[in-house]
Amino acid sequence: MNSKVDFAAGGIVFYDDLIIIVKNKRGDLSLNKSFWGFPKGHLEEGEKPSEAAVREVYEETGFVVELNSNKPIAESRYEITLEDGVVNKTVWFYDMKVISPFEKEPDNEIEELAIVNFDEAINLLTFEEDKKILKYVFNK
Repeated sequence: MNSKVDFAAGGIVFYDDLIIIVKNKRGDLSLNKSFWGFPKGHLEEGEKPSEAAVREVYEETGFVVELNSNKPIAESRYEITLEDGVVNKTVWFYDMKVISPFEKEPDNEIEELAIVNFDEAINLLTFEEDKKILKYVFNK
């Protein structure tokens, strides 16, 4: 099996005292493989992780955001097994705030967007790693 490396960046986005999460489409919607997570995506050629994070949040949510810090607030590493091999993924998450909401429609990778409080986000997030990151950010 081939092994690849993939780098991505995204945001823990605050809108007042609420957090923004997205429901990502995955494959055939009839198979219900969608999942709730933080807005994020792949780094483009020559792009800094912080730049990719701001761009991806805008693309996936339609919200204009800015970084609260140029340093990532969290890092997530995991493995994805695909038909043609394994992908070792590293994602950097940045603490962000909304500057201008609803500037455009979320892109077609996103099934749904939620603006929720901490407890609702914990209940909606699909992966335990994302729940750990949110707890860390909220110091809970």
